[in-house]
Amino acid sequence: MRKMFNALLLVLIGFMSAQAYAQKVIKLAPKESRSLTNHYAWTLNATCNIQGSESKGKIRVSILSNKGKINGQHLSQGQARSLTVKNNDNISVSAEPGTKVHLINLGKTPVQAICSA
Repeated sequence: MRKMFNALLLVLIGFMSAQAYAQKVIKLAPKESRSLTNHYAWTLNATCNIQGSESKGKIRVSILSNKGKINGQHLSQGQARSLTVKNNDNISVSAEPGTKVHLINLGKTPVQAICSA
């Protein structure tokens, strides 16, 4: 019984660790838009590293439902912000359960964000 408990504990720690180091890559071509939703029952907090070939780009973030934060700035449903980003910038994001976000790359070159929770 103890071996089974230890094995279960090890599996649970593995699942929690995998979630902690999970990465999501979001790629946006010029003028491309994409919607993302937090389907989890908890608030997601992540840091996104921006990668692009332009010295400066612009991304528009709109909250379609619920609320979240971008670089500490609170946004609620219906609010939007344009972010000027450059290669290797880090952006902190937070999305409450059920939050739906719409992203648009307003720049002329592709941009990608590598986000780690």
